[in-house]
Amino acid sequence: AVEFDTVKTVEFDDIDDNHVGIDVNDLRSVNSTTVYYLDEGERKNLSLISGSLLRAWVEYDGATKRLDVTISPADAPRRPEAPIVSSTVDVSSLVEEKAYVGFSASTGAATGSHYVLGWSFRLNGRAEELDLSKIPSLPPVGSPVQKGLRGKLLYLAIALALAGVVVLLLAVAVAIWVVTRRRKFAELLEDWEHEYGPHRFPYRDLFRATRGFSEVRVLGVGGFGQVYKGVLPSSRVEVAVKKISHGSQQGMREFVSEIVSMGRLRHRNLVQLLGYCRRQGELLLVYDFMPN
Repeated sequence: AVEFDTVKTVEFDDIDDNHVGIDVNDLRSVNSTTVYYLDEGERKNLSLISGSLLRAWVEYDGATKRLDVTISPADAPRRPEAPIVSSTVDVSSLVEEKAYVGFSASTGAATGSHYVLGWSFRLNGRAEELDLSKIPSLPPVGSPVQKGLRGKLLYLAIALALAGVVVLLLAVAVAIWVVTRRRKFAELLEDWEHEYGPHRFPYRDLFRATRGFSEVRVLGVGGFGQVYKGVLPSSRVEVAVKKISHGSQQGMREFVSEIVSMGRLRHRNLVQLLGYCRRQGELLLVYDFMPN
């Protein structure tokens, strides 16, 4: 391949950011040179990003295995008498009997516009010279083509930025949801609770059993607070859940006393205490449900 390179890539041993190179199955050129052209033996500089129309010739001689690259301004009165870069390459081991000839391009962090306005190709001889009067003109700076490219890049940048914001907002929303859910079902467990026998119920189960302590599940108001009817989600057992109100005058000592005493008593005239749950600011007792 012949590269017309406008970016210096140290990784590929580029000589500068304005060179022509010959590559053989590698992005490192076997031979390269800074772009110039010869005008009556005088070497004159050229820039690949000047915006001016350029003309290039890529020729390969199968007999000598020589690949030559020549370049000049499109309006130069004659073709330069010598190529700017050459290399001996045996393409017979590289190119199959049927092959494609064409152009490819790539870019990195920076972008640019390059246009192939005309080309000719021939085997076994020199390619036909282009009639410059028949090729299209370069799009002017600020043309619809260039504006369209800038517009697409702008839209892409905006879309990526919006996508990043959406992902960030989703991450924040998920984090808030997780924290809120944990707080919603958070419980208190102290050392003294390990020595008592009644079963401790997860607050999540009681919340679901009473449908979120819905008003339609209220059975009445007890000595401590409201009592709710519930159905445990795992066993489908009907229970009565006493939820201590914040306005109750009885504190933790009375609550612990009821847990210990009711949990150990067994009597046909007593409602069986099945267990309890404790949260920050909330005390809950779980009893057998006794229908009227």
